This record gives sequence, C-alpha cells and structure tokens, in this order.
Amino acid sequence: MTERQLPGSGSRPGGSSVQLLAPPEGASPAAVCPTCGAAMLKAFRFCGQCGQALAAAFRPSPQGSVTIMFTDIEGFTSLLASLTEEEAHELVHAHQHIVRECVQAHGGFEVKALGDGFMLVFTAASEAVRCAMAIQQALADHNRHHPERALLVRIGMHSGDTFRHQKDYFGLAVSMAARVMEKARGGQILISGLSRDLAGPMPGVEYVLRSRFQMRGFPGRHRLHEVVW
Repeated sequence: MTERQLPGSGSRPGGSSVQLLAPPEGASPAAVCPTCGAAMLKAFRFCGQCGQALAAAFRPSPQGSVTIMFTDIEGFTSLLASLTEEEAHELVHAHQHIVRECVQAHGGFEVKALGDGFMLVFTAASEAVRCAMAIQQALADHNRHHPERALLVRIGMHSGDTFRHQKDYFGLAVSMAARVMEKARGGQILISGLSRDLAGPMPGVEYVLRSRFQMRGFPGRHRLHEVVW
C-alpha cells in the first residue's frame, strides 16, 4: 500500500500534518466530505481535513422520528482563556476526536459541529444512550491523563419527529433536545422521558429520575432521567 496526499487533505485541527494511505485496488471512487468539501475516498473512515466520520456521511441520514443528542463543553470560554492557542487547538481536536469515534462506533450521524459541542442524531434511542455513555467514559479517561485540561461535557437528548432541510434537522423534538442539554451539568447525561421509554431497559444501564423541569419555550413540566455511566 502506497502513501500519497489526497486533494483537500493536509493539516488536521491542532496543526499536525496528515498523510493518507492509498486504499487497495478496487476501492470506491472519491466523494466529497459533506462537512468541509474536501475530496475523500470512501475507503477511509474519517475525513483527513476536518475529522468528519465518513461512514456516517456516505450512508443516508435518518428522517422522521429519531433521537437527537446535543453535547456542550461546560465553561468552554473560560477554559480557552487559560490556554495558549496551540493548547486550545489540541484540546478542541481531542474533544472532536473522542465524540466522533463514539458516534461512529454507535451508528450515529453528525449533523453539525457547534464549536464547543455537537448536534447528533440516531435511529435508535438505545444506541444514543450507549454512545453518550461511551463519550463520557472516554472523556473521563482523557481527564485522568490531563487533569489540567479537563473536559466537562454535558449531554442531553430527546426523541421525536423531525424534518430535514439540506443537512440540518428541525422540529420541536430538536428544540426539546437542546433544552434537555441545557439542564445538564458537565459530565452528566440527561434524557427525556420519551427517550428513556424508547431506549427501554438495557444491561449495564441505570436511569435515575431527576424530577420534572420547566423547559424554556415549552409549557408544563417535563420529566428527565440521568443516565448513570
């Protein structure tokens, strides 16, 4: 297997140069990364330019009823203020790499990166729960090795009907998922009652009812559960 530079490849976030290996004979032809527009080959799992999980990008993203997940780094602005530019790039890249690896492993779809977080969708609520747990466990491992650059990420999710316009998702379910995330603390996973019911009981997964919350823009109170990871 020979090594060559693909069009659109080059520096990854953090400044390190990326050399992409040419795929074996008969590999699928080049496609375009939907996130950054770089030319990529379908044999690769991730875009060498922006890190997008290509397996998810090259298969059709789900429509209709899905589980939406939002993630957010708690205290991101103050954290950046304490780091050099190089350290900040490395930290952002570490966060993106962890999240994208977990999403890839659990069959999720990256809708968009939000700087200090992600919007993600899953066809199965149970896989969304598993992915959220994997993200928090991987971040905890990162924090043990880098206590001075700890990443505390809050995660929220909700399930429901959505509609797509180009690459983005819209609908009340999307807004509710964002509100659920806002109620979480760094290192916490909160899910709506509907997502909890759809995910159902799973081996090794414990849910703790965290009472009922008022959600900005939504009437009444809504029960949220914490996923213990």
